[in-house]
Amino acid sequence: MSLKKTGLFVLVLVLTTVILLGTNLPGEYRLMYALQDSGHFLIFSLLTLLALWLFGKNLTRPIWPVMSLALLFGISIEAVQYLIGRDPSLYDILMDLLGIVAGGVLYCGFIKRSFSSHLSILIVTLLALVAFSQPIYWSFAYQVRVDQFPRLINPDSFFSRALIEGSEGGEIRHIDLPRDASIPADSGINSCVYVTLAEGPWPGVDMQEPEPDWRGYAYFELAIYSDQVADLPLTLRIHDQGHNRRYEDRYNRRLLVHTGYNHFTLPMHEIEDAPSGRSMDMANISDVKIIAAQKHIGRGFCLLTMGLR
Repeated sequence: MSLKKTGLFVLVLVLTTVILLGTNLPGEYRLMYALQDSGHFLIFSLLTLLALWLFGKNLTRPIWPVMSLALLFGISIEAVQYLIGRDPSLYDILMDLLGIVAGGVLYCGFIKRSFSSHLSILIVTLLALVAFSQPIYWSFAYQVRVDQFPRLINPDSFFSRALIEGSEGGEIRHIDLPRDASIPADSGINSCVYVTLAEGPWPGVDMQEPEPDWRGYAYFELAIYSDQVADLPLTLRIHDQGHNRRYEDRYNRRLLVHTGYNHFTLPMHEIEDAPSGRSMDMANISDVKIIAAQKHIGRGFCLLTMGLR
């Protein structure tokens, strides 16, 4: 291989390293994280295709050594991330591997001509669908979030439930409501997100990415069903994107949940005025949590619905 081609490939490796180690997509959102992970597929597809084109002058030479070196490069990137204090990811290596295979398939289909270009496109398309399954998944979830607003959570919807998770010890699962549950007939609720208060500092449920713009609404509404014999004290936390992680910089509201059906209606102006020394940014709400103290570990509740009006 000529010196010019060698220099080109080294430059591409350096740029790839800089991109993988030094680039983060804007915003702390699930979709952005998923796109960043899936981006490994595109990067290693192009890197492998370029390497095979530069090194594969002899079309009879096997391509697996170049592909193996590309995978080793990907593993090395994750090892460097560990050394510089970032979290290495097996998922990123999987995306690297899918990209390497895609690059090899493109090379064999369009340059080496080992099989038809149409078959090459089909295989790469299937690999790309696998690699971008997470961004596609979160795109659907975000669209459901928009469509159901001002309702924030619909337990009957799979993609709506995707937006919530257990918080610091909380464990969640989707269940059908008990037949004897005394839920208002006009609620239209058939199931709930059951939150088990497991071991952790603040067990509960967390919605990290609600629809952010709450302007123009007067009330925050929350419905909970409790199958517990005794009352269960919970805390509702809401904060915006500017939250500094201090207690006084968010909305904190104690909720006493009784046995059976509980409906809470909270004035929106209380949420807006909650942070000390400033107003809540109602156009950029970023997190809603319902949590309990550690002494209530082992208990649980059903989250029925959450929304604005």
